[in-house]
Amino acid sequence: MNDFQGQTVLITGAATGLGAAAAELAAEAGARVAVLDVNDADGRKTAERTGGAFWHLDVSSPAAWQETVADVEARLGPVRYAHLNAGIMTVPVTADLAPARLEDVTPERYRRMQGVNADGVFYGIQTLLPRMTAQGAGAITVTSSAAGLIPIPFDPVYAMTKHALVGLVRSLALAYADGPVRLNVLCPGGFSSDLLPPERRESVTMTPREMAMEAIDLLLHGGMGEVRLKLRKDLPAEAVPPPGFSLG
Repeated sequence: MNDFQGQTVLITGAATGLGAAAAELAAEAGARVAVLDVNDADGRKTAERTGGAFWHLDVSSPAAWQETVADVEARLGPVRYAHLNAGIMTVPVTADLAPARLEDVTPERYRRMQGVNADGVFYGIQTLLPRMTAQGAGAITVTSSAAGLIPIPFDPVYAMTKHALVGLVRSLALAYADGPVRLNVLCPGGFSSDLLPPERRESVTMTPREMAMEAIDLLLHGGMGEVRLKLRKDLPAEAVPPPGFSLG
């Protein structure tokens, strides 16, 4: 398979988990992989495994986005594909998944959640979309979550940010429907993610690599504005349409 042969694929949150697995699959398909993360040690390991290059990027910084993408393109060539995957949860991975107490969410943690999960995707698209449009082609896949489609009582702020990504991409898909860049969303269900408490990772049905296969397929073949849900290994992924009403 050489679907990405000669192409630059940029992936955020690529040091571990889903992002690292997507980087490996992209490299196997011939890509030059730009590995972006704040986890320098694991990010460099991913870059070494994939034959790519690592950049330290705080996705919540618009200036850092501009500087990093410019450097990526100077070193690896124009970014044709991007998987905006970086994300965090409000509750620590060691916490019990009990209903959340909103009063326990500090302003600092709330802003960091917004910065990584929502702002990071917005600034990423804002930086990449004009460049891809000027090239005449491109695709951006955003990692949301099943929590972007349904409520989750143990982390409402996480659900809020993931719902925001679905709304953003669906709306941009209409706003840029005539453009050359495809935007779509992956909504994973349970897979062995670093975001989950360790005792829950063995109870899920999918590996990061299995979920990354959906991300890669969306980059290559996903429809404009497609929101794809993958809940379990034994169930096929499905496209989730928007609600059946409009404001027009």
